[in-house]
Amino acid sequence: MAVDRDVVYDEQHARLLGGLAASIREKGLAGTQVTDIVGHARASRRTFYKHFQDKDSCFVELTNTVSRVLLEQVDRAIDREAALATQIDQAIDTYVDILLSEPGLTTTFASPGLGDRIVMAQRDAVERYARLLVSVVEADAAQDPEITPVSLQRAYMLVSGCHQAIIRAVAHGEDLAELSGEIKVFMKAGLATQSAPIR
Repeated sequence: MAVDRDVVYDEQHARLLGGLAASIREKGLAGTQVTDIVGHARASRRTFYKHFQDKDSCFVELTNTVSRVLLEQVDRAIDREAALATQIDQAIDTYVDILLSEPGLTTTFASPGLGDRIVMAQRDAVERYARLLVSVVEADAAQDPEITPVSLQRAYMLVSGCHQAIIRAVAHGEDLAELSGEIKVFMKAGLATQSAPIR
């Protein structure tokens, strides 16, 4: 019975997150109320408050969930046998393609009115991407002496710079597909050193 209750709870939780995502696509985060979330999730307000303290708590978890899924997809898209420059291209192409496929959510994640908890969740996501970048470069450096491992600090600066550029582009209505080329140049230049250029 406990297992059944856990399954029901997990299903409700996923539906509520999906309900928030659906409402954001429809009317944006600012226009979304708890009634909208539960309407899309086909749940009650009572059920919502069993899972989340408020709308922001739900959005923090949605941010974390989307970030994890996106990171997994980017990681899977990287061909670890390819040259490092190719791996960077694959990661950035995949990341931008996913953002372009969800314009409503992407715009919301770039909103200037996000609360502290959401900003912290986004910062944690940047940290995870920085660690992925470190691991990709480390693996290549182990195979190619001309590639220098990157510090977590530099990786974080590179990823956060790209993140802020994307937020700016979304806020200005600019083409993310066009921006991806600039991100690739920036990322490769940031990883290169005089003694170990990325080819």
